[in-house]
Amino acid sequence: MAMKIVKGFETFPIRNKELFLRYAIPCGKVLVKRGELRQEMLDKLDRSVKEGREIDFPIESVFKVASRMCTIIAREEGKSEIDDDVIRRYFLFEHEKAIKWRSMFYPDVKLRDCLVYPARVMDARDMIRLSTPIGQKLVANTFENDLRRRDWVSLHYDHISEKLDETTARKMMKRRV
Repeated sequence: MAMKIVKGFETFPIRNKELFLRYAIPCGKVLVKRGELRQEMLDKLDRSVKEGREIDFPIESVFKVASRMCTIIAREEGKSEIDDDVIRRYFLFEHEKAIKWRSMFYPDVKLRDCLVYPARVMDARDMIRLSTPIGQKLVANTFENDLRRRDWVSLHYDHISEKLDETTARKMMKRRV
């Protein structure tokens, strides 16, 4: 995989585009509001993830900040691509830095709204009831199937991105909100 150039910044290739998009797609609503992304493209990416289709779109050019931040983390770790560990480190533990930096230029995003939270499934029927550090949430949007009561998941805006192991969830709980 070759490195890609995104407006003068080299970004490493993303090995698992599906995992990256599970976390990045919820941010897409903000990009649509700003006019940086068309709703049709966001919907196409969302469907691709939910249906397990090949993602042949250069997502680095859409989710520029996340791609750049993941590249920085990968470089720090001596890697030449953005792997699953890098994606999780960024979105679960270091996303806050990017949000704070972006808020200097784009005050339309509030830190508390944009963070990825650990959540515990309280009920998983048509709607999924979650317990999070910021209160209970009722969500329908999920990239994860077969959720059961007491599962730990990551929640980004109103999307369940993936199941988490308890150790990761508890580590995320220690973060101040």
